[in-house]
Amino acid sequence: MNFFSRHSDRGENSREWGEEKEDGVIYTVSLKKVRHQTTTTSLQKLTHGENWFQPLQWETMKLRTLKAGTVERLVENLAPEDVEDQDTNSMHLNVFLATYRAFTTADQVLDILFRRYKEYKECRRRGENGKDSRHDVCRIIQSVLCIWMDIYQDDFDEPPAYRLLHRVLEFAEAQMSDGELARQTRHKLDRLRRSQALKSQQKVSVPNGHHLTSSEDVLFIENSDPDQPLDFDTISVQTMADQLTYMDAELFKKVVPHHCLGSVWSRRDKKGKSTTDAPTVKATIAQFNAVSFLVIATILRNTCSSTEDRVRIIEKWVDIAQECRILKNFSSLKAIISGLQSNPIYRLSETWAAVSKEKSEEYEELCTIFSEENNQMTWREILVKEGTAKYADTSSTKVKHVRKESAQKIQAQRLSGVMQGTVPYLGTFLTDLMMLDTAMPDTVDTNLINFEKKKKEFEVLAQIQLLQKTAQNYNIVPEPSFKAWFDSVEHLRYEESYRLSCEVQPLSDSMSPPAQGSRKERSLRKRISRLFSTSDWETSSANSNTSQSEDRVSETSMPDSPDSLVPEKMSASSSSSSLTSLEMSTSPYKNYDSSSNCVIRVSLSGESDNIYKSVLLTHQDHTPGVIKSLMSKFNLDAEEAEEYKLVQKLPDGELQIPDHGNCFYAINQSVEPNFILRKKSEEGELHRKSKKRTTLRKLMEVVSTQT
Repeated sequence: MNFFSRHSDRGENSREWGEEKEDGVIYTVSLKKVRHQTTTTSLQKLTHGENWFQPLQWETMKLRTLKAGTVERLVENLAPEDVEDQDTNSMHLNVFLATYRAFTTADQVLDILFRRYKEYKECRRRGENGKDSRHDVCRIIQSVLCIWMDIYQDDFDEPPAYRLLHRVLEFAEAQMSDGELARQTRHKLDRLRRSQALKSQQKVSVPNGHHLTSSEDVLFIENSDPDQPLDFDTISVQTMADQLTYMDAELFKKVVPHHCLGSVWSRRDKKGKSTTDAPTVKATIAQFNAVSFLVIATILRNTCSSTEDRVRIIEKWVDIAQECRILKNFSSLKAIISGLQSNPIYRLSETWAAVSKEKSEEYEELCTIFSEENNQMTWREILVKEGTAKYADTSSTKVKHVRKESAQKIQAQRLSGVMQGTVPYLGTFLTDLMMLDTAMPDTVDTNLINFEKKKKEFEVLAQIQLLQKTAQNYNIVPEPSFKAWFDSVEHLRYEESYRLSCEVQPLSDSMSPPAQGSRKERSLRKRISRLFSTSDWETSSANSNTSQSEDRVSETSMPDSPDSLVPEKMSASSSSSSLTSLEMSTSPYKNYDSSSNCVIRVSLSGESDNIYKSVLLTHQDHTPGVIKSLMSKFNLDAEEAEEYKLVQKLPDGELQIPDHGNCFYAINQSVEPNFILRKKSEEGELHRKSKKRTTLRKLMEVVSTQT
């Protein structure tokens, strides 16, 4: 008698076959060829000897993966009754626990799991035939609850009552006889209570020790310590890079990955206010901004300083950035570059002209790491290559002295056995997740939750989790004196920094503001990243003056490109493109054809431009469908779509999109994709106001001429 064991052949790829629909769920069905190898029994060995021939047999196996479903069916699939579905249960569990907060609550998940456990336990008690898997389902539900509490304990960290943990404990004590879940729940309660007691003894402060206040749309930081034990000139380059890396790594390790989801950290209610705090993301962005503002403040702190002094400071920041590169601290590296590329610093042409050739080349090469070309392909390739590596790899640098010095430092690290972690630029992941949230629908096929979208989001979250583990490799000792100095440096508002910049070099002598780049440089990534900016901190002074009167949503901002900032709180939108694991693709947009797709930003007429919706536009979309989709996003009655029109904002006016034309080919893609959804009835009022303004302008011209 032959017994067969099933083996998955890595060389064989599964092929998608179709879909299967059941009540409240859709499965993607794939076919995969698997190998069967006969198992040699002792009797067969005795009969035929060790040379007994073991034939290979093949069969096609059907695999089902959940594509979409109701909340009920998604939770049920965490502990499936079907043995075939249990093969993919591990991945489903990981994706679900990482993303469920976007479409349901922990209470609802517990309700479904508890009800399902009771039902299967009752069936087992009755001894119903054909229910051999009842015990397995109950066991799997118990395992799911243990894994959930262990990996995502923040979901249960609700001091002082810890309501969810008490729910689990009461259920375990009442329904589970083995007591294992109850024991683990009590242990978790004790740990969280002890942790909370320690926290209450510590001084509660904003990350980095700053006391944050805001005035209109600009964040500034007050001095928390009037005494400055250190000075920028006395702090060594290595100390600066080490301490910045320590601060960045500590914050990055505390980031809760699901806080980065586009539908979580940027979620807004109908009034455009944030409905979730996402404190771990907020802390990381605040630190990023603090470093960028520190660069600006140190360069402009004394307008009486000579050009040589400012050159020395800029060159020191370039050296610090290079050290951050060797330490694989890409967060501070990006922040320093953003500070140096800010308009108040960039426009100091006389100062930049005096920077040495070597430092200029070094600076330019560091800037290319975050080049917008091909969706930041250079930065993504570095992340793939060095993200989980023990040391940085600077062998490809074209600057000779940098290559030599970096090689010596990295070799010294190897000899001393010191490994480096990685602190990525979090803005890349935030943008990827935000774009994913915009481009893929939340529901499909009559309001079934799009679980394929959740899988894409999980791929990005998994990268964050992987990099958080590598950040544990840093072994840097914090220096309180540096922290005290860092917290004490006064950061400047934009208006103040620009005024000081003009004192250093008057407007008539300065170069033009940073160019927007060639058409080729306006890649898809740059166009989309600009959609997330509620304020352009680095625009000209004229723009900054007018922006003060606007109703701003963001309080802090994370620079995402030389001439635009990604805010801490993004505008409302639903989401967008995925980034695969570090071992695979380097870009989430390798299948994204910018010639047939684009993302537009649409605000509602009569409301602030800061409250907008992002919509993925394809070459097949027509205006009526786009308007209906927008009305749904703005919580308007879609049946009134015919009463609205879509208007594109141009530098010199507006472009009305044809009511029944192809929307993609009608828009002007040579300018920023900013649009307004407006009622047609408002057109007459706008025309009257425009005519009135024209008349008033002509009258003023006449008065000016007579005067």
